[in-house]
Amino acid sequence: MSTLKRKARTWGLIAAAVLGIHALMLLLAHLVIQGAFHPGELWTMAVSRLTEPGDATRYLDIARNGYTATGENAINLVFYPLYPLLIRALSVMTGSLPLSGVLISQISYAAASILLFETILLDGDRRCAWDGVLLMALYPFSMFAMGVFSEGLFLLLSIGCLYALRRQRYIAVGILGFLAALTRTQGVLLLFPAVCDIVSRRLGAEKRKLRGKDALILLIPAGFGVYLFINYRLHGNCLQFLQFEAGAPWYQSTRWIGENIATQFQMALDYSGLDWIIYWPQIILYAAALGVLLWGVRRKERISELVYGGVYLGFTYLSGWMISGGRYLMCCVPMYLILCKVKPGMARGLLFLGSGLLFFAYSLFYLIGYAIM
Repeated sequence: MSTLKRKARTWGLIAAAVLGIHALMLLLAHLVIQGAFHPGELWTMAVSRLTEPGDATRYLDIARNGYTATGENAINLVFYPLYPLLIRALSVMTGSLPLSGVLISQISYAAASILLFETILLDGDRRCAWDGVLLMALYPFSMFAMGVFSEGLFLLLSIGCLYALRRQRYIAVGILGFLAALTRTQGVLLLFPAVCDIVSRRLGAEKRKLRGKDALILLIPAGFGVYLFINYRLHGNCLQFLQFEAGAPWYQSTRWIGENIATQFQMALDYSGLDWIIYWPQIILYAAALGVLLWGVRRKERISELVYGGVYLGFTYLSGWMISGGRYLMCCVPMYLILCKVKPGMARGLLFLGSGLLFFAYSLFYLIGYAIM
């Protein structure tokens, strides 16, 4: 069997594995809820929860009507344009905006898993690569990669950018980073590992001279610049999205991480119905992600990826009144690049078991209708 055929077979297995795991979780959750298999009810429940809650309806509205400068949907500007633009484009063929959104998310997630596998293979073995893929598939809040949310697309673009960076393909780094910055706010943070990689190659053992194409990494902040220009064109203010985020229904502000963690802790104590749905997971995940990154420092993992993980985690937790921390951290790719190095044994087994059980539990809660954001 040729190398290309072996790769294609492996990629097919990866895509089938990650999408199969997600489909299995939906099926198991349905069986627990209904007590029996009812295909029609499973379909209705899945369509409802994957295409209708919160952000999903806003992405679909942007895909349908674009951004507006006035009216109640003007606040949709806080959602970045690339994902709804792709939904609109694909709907020309599918005839359905919700179906297009789901297809883009799931195809992107499968492709992101393949790229994660190939990234880990650059300096790891196949066991590590498969472990990284499965850990991302079993992340407790990865149900958001199934529906009309931008996580799948952002994972594809950010992992692709990191992979291209490892291969020193700076044209691809710039383009993928540009698109990532048009998908999520955190996309612009990909500039940090890009700069770090170029500087470390210049000052490290390679002593590589700076080249003209290195400047292509500046396409990354240019993507954010396009989003700011959209703000300006609609409202005459490049930072209008911040004003919308500060108001209903998000009430977002920027505060120090310690203050935000303290607020999360107090909210967990005050709102018992949401403590293990929103607040405790955000606190625990912050500590866990920080611990993973520190372990990566101890293991002397690639500094560019550690920097990206650090700025991603820190930037995410600067957000006041955060209710979607679990979803946001799903895209902190360095966690998977580091955790895949856990050696076979009890720790590795507990990691997979714990992730799988939590993924099932939160999938179940999500389908029932709990306020998992």
